This record gives sequence, structure tokens and C-alpha cells, in this order.
Amino acid sequence: MEKDVSKTNDDFRLIARQQIEYVMGKGKVISEIFQEVEDYANQDCSLLFEGETGVGKKEIVTYLHSISLRKERKLVTVDCGTIHESLIEAELFGSKKGAYTDSKEDRTGKIEIANGGTLFLDEINSLPMALQSKLLRVIQEKEITRVGDNKPIKVDVRIIAAGNENFDNLVKKKCFRRDLYERFTDKIRIPTLRERKEDIDFFIDRFIEEKSNELGKKGVRIDKEARNLLKNYKWEGNVRQLMNFIQKLVTRVKQKEDTKIYIICQNLVMKCYLNEIQMYEDEPTYNDYTWKTAYNIARKNAIERALKRANGNVKKAIELLGISLRTYQEWKNK
Repeated sequence: MEKDVSKTNDDFRLIARQQIEYVMGKGKVISEIFQEVEDYANQDCSLLFEGETGVGKKEIVTYLHSISLRKERKLVTVDCGTIHESLIEAELFGSKKGAYTDSKEDRTGKIEIANGGTLFLDEINSLPMALQSKLLRVIQEKEITRVGDNKPIKVDVRIIAAGNENFDNLVKKKCFRRDLYERFTDKIRIPTLRERKEDIDFFIDRFIEEKSNELGKKGVRIDKEARNLLKNYKWEGNVRQLMNFIQKLVTRVKQKEDTKIYIICQNLVMKCYLNEIQMYEDEPTYNDYTWKTAYNIARKNAIERALKRANGNVKKAIELLGISLRTYQEWKNK
């Protein structure tokens, strides 16, 4: 019997979608990003992803490659921010024997290794301007020249890039070439976790289960008050920060039905706020590093976010915070 290729592809895409949803959630905001990625998957064009550290840019790019026409070939990742400026050209383009000291043989660069597949340049905003010009040629001419050589090599590679800064601002400041920027068909911004609070419940439950299983504390459950506390925190480190927080929380839980889980959670959140306050030590408002000050600031911030989310409705804000009217008034007056 002849195999139904289209059905197989549909099944594969469904599995890939389920996998990325497990990693990044499936709320409305992130689902719109998935749809945009799927629309571009088979177009073989260059794309630019923008977003804060920890939002899942690498995971999104992996998903894009896995459902693209190049999925059977390599996805090669280069973190431009971790490679010294003097080495990045050879890392990307390769080098000819004798091109520099200790260059005893020809070296194949990452672009050439990705031939036929996808090259993902993470933190492309760290790439020196001179190399940005050479990368432009790769996209335009589909060819590279190794360091120390003058013979061009044809390559067939799809280039996907990402950065944690605003590329429009980088172009305006002349830190990123406009002509290179325009070679990317589209720029897709990955939203922060605080912009998609609808996914926080999913991540809390997932990480609680994973970390409690890892630590042999199966059955740990987070209470409503602790959950509300986490949902109202801003998570500037995004999903990674929340995951690390849950690991610390589960580590401190002594038994699966620990009645002190809210207190443990509260103390950890206060430490997060205290760390943030210490980042602004030059500002007179934040010159008191005591736990009490951190706690009061945390409560006021929680109230402000809850009121904003509830459009100023105090009753709804109290429900979001998971506290009583009396407690709300006490927090507000501190």
C-alpha cells in the first residue's frame, strides 16, 4: 500500500506542535507566534527573532527548523555573544591552512557545515559590523570565502538569527547594518512571560511536577495563595527564572503536604525583590536593603499589578492577590 506522505507530514507537524507547546505553553499570545512561525516554515526565507533572555528564542527556532523543508538536514547553532571577536570570522566562514598562527590545516566553518540545512545565529547583535557585511553577502550571493583564501564556496543555507535587543533601535544607533536588517524577511518578537500570564499556571504545574519527581518529593501541591503570589511576580528572567524558582521552592518543602509552602514561597519572592532592589543601590529610594523594606515594596508592587490587571476594581484585585480586604488595606497602608 502506498504511504500517504501528506498525512505523515500532518502527523509530524502535530507532534512538533505538541512538543513546543509543552516547552513554551499554549496560551493565545504564544499560539499566535507559533502560527506565524508555521506560516514561514516552508518559505525558506531568512527570519529575525527578537526577545529578552529566557523567552525561548532557541526553542522557537528549533521548532521552525523541525517543520521546515530542511528538517532532514542539520540545524547548526552559533552563539555570537560567546565567541571572541578575533575568532568569530573563522568560526563562521572557516579558514585556510596557514591563514593565522597555529593554522595547520583547512578548517570548515559553521556556515559550510550547515550547508543544505539551517544556520541559527543567536545574539547576532554581538556580531562586529565588518562581519555583518560578510554575512549580507552570504544571504545575497549564497557563497562564502574562508579566512586566508580567495576562492568563493557556494552554500545553500537558510539563515535564522536572534537577539535580545530591539533591532530597530540598534539600526538607528548604527550598531546593526540596515542593509543586513532588510535582508531578513520578517522580524518576530517573542513575548515575555509577564506578557502572557495565561501560561504561568501551566509552567507552575509543570515545574512543580518535574522538580518534585526529580527530588523524590512526588505529590507536592502549591496552594492558591502561593500560586497567586507567583502569578503576580514580574519574572524578568522569564521561564528560566520561574523554573529555577520552583526548584528552590520544592527543595525547601519538607513533605508533599507542607502547610508552610506559602511562607516558603513568600520568603523566596521577597529575596527576588531584594536582589532587584540591590541593583539600584545608587538610587536613594532603594538604599535600605532590609528584608522588611523588600517585603513592603513587594506588597505594593503586587497591589499595583493586581489593580492594573483588574482595571482598578479593588474586589477583583483582592481575588487575584488571594488575600482578604483587611490584609489588602494593611498592605496598601504600609
